[in-house]
Amino acid sequence: MSKPSAAKDPATRSGTAHLVAVPRLWLLLLTFLSVAPWLVFAVYVASQAAVASVPVEQQPAAAVAGPSGPWGKLEIVPITISPPLEYVPRAWGPIQPSAWTFRAATSRQVATFLESAGMPAADAERLIATARPTPEVGGVTVVPDDALVRGLPPDVRARIYLRLGEDAAGYINSPTPINFDQVTAYRYCADSVDDWLGVGFISPATRALVEPYVYRYDGFLYFADIERVRGQIADPEDLQRLAKRLLRQETMLVRVRVEDPAQVDAVTEYWGRGGRRTDIRPILESIARRSTPASDPSAWIDMSHLLPLLPRQLLYRYPKVTAEDLQRPLLANCLWTALNFFGDEPDPRYLDVAFALSHLKSDYFLVNDNYQLGDIVAFADPEGNLVHVAVHLAGDLVFSKNGTTSLAPWSIMPLSQLNGHYSEYSSSWRVSYHRRNDL
Repeated sequence: MSKPSAAKDPATRSGTAHLVAVPRLWLLLLTFLSVAPWLVFAVYVASQAAVASVPVEQQPAAAVAGPSGPWGKLEIVPITISPPLEYVPRAWGPIQPSAWTFRAATSRQVATFLESAGMPAADAERLIATARPTPEVGGVTVVPDDALVRGLPPDVRARIYLRLGEDAAGYINSPTPINFDQVTAYRYCADSVDDWLGVGFISPATRALVEPYVYRYDGFLYFADIERVRGQIADPEDLQRLAKRLLRQETMLVRVRVEDPAQVDAVTEYWGRGGRRTDIRPILESIARRSTPASDPSAWIDMSHLLPLLPRQLLYRYPKVTAEDLQRPLLANCLWTALNFFGDEPDPRYLDVAFALSHLKSDYFLVNDNYQLGDIVAFADPEGNLVHVAVHLAGDLVFSKNGTTSLAPWSIMPLSQLNGHYSEYSSSWRVSYHRRNDL
């Protein structure tokens, strides 16, 4: 058993599915046999889409104005959610040994990289003395000691761990995955460690253990050294609370306003896709009053009420695991979420990899502008390996499930922030939009 992790989504290479995040033993059980191809789901949501609601654990921030367009006018309130304590285990099993594997590199090339990343030459040479060949990846593996790792400055740690994550991305589904902790690092979009770890939720002693290992990259805070600190946390409840805190995910509440009754037809057309126009129109008519000030709550409607049934049920929630789910060979994640967006009930056929890929290829067409509700947003790396899909909502907002476990919620976030959840796979995404032929 090992760390509870919101493991990342799978990717495809040359049309063949490969999972790019496989948790260790306890998480394998939690995610129901997640050694499977892309489009393999982290949690299969039963036909009734049973999910567990999660309370927001912070006071909402001030609302900010969002973009206006054919969807109306948006107002956004950033919030953060984290999994219920009932879903986070206290016992994680034996501590896993930590090693760094560098793909397609010699010992001397690794030493040169470490020095260029900012590691003192003496430390780099001491580390290289532990190197052993790793023919599976054409590289070498080194074993850093605790003192060296703990003493890394955050910027040096960021450069080294980003390289380790990139080297691991293509091998996480191999029989011997490499750099597991770096490629599945906990991450949170914030400037302050206080925003992530909080004050009072975990003990001061636990925070003191964790904080030296936190590093920053591209607007996110990261922590990838849980295996180095958890053995020093004597209280299982404190370890459980730490995991809950590390698994926090930023999302947002979104409200929609129709400022002019003359806009009702256009806004209804936007939100009513999928045969829902007559369902959507009455609620939009009720808020479309020119004389109502923006400060009046009756001038707004929460975006969730304008979404199709299934995403409305899933939003801000975590999958509820059942004993039946443990018997399922395939699991649900981002593509299942996207392809089922307009369904009242999830289509179990999307658990079949070949069917899901065939459906995306044959029943969707590419669009380059004028994006509509329900368009699927696909993220591929520069080599064309598909890593993640989300669903376009309005403006730059998407509906997404970022991870393949029951510890990863369904959420709304801006497209730019979504990129950071998959930074170890690419720093230059090829983003494409796909629209269903019958919409």
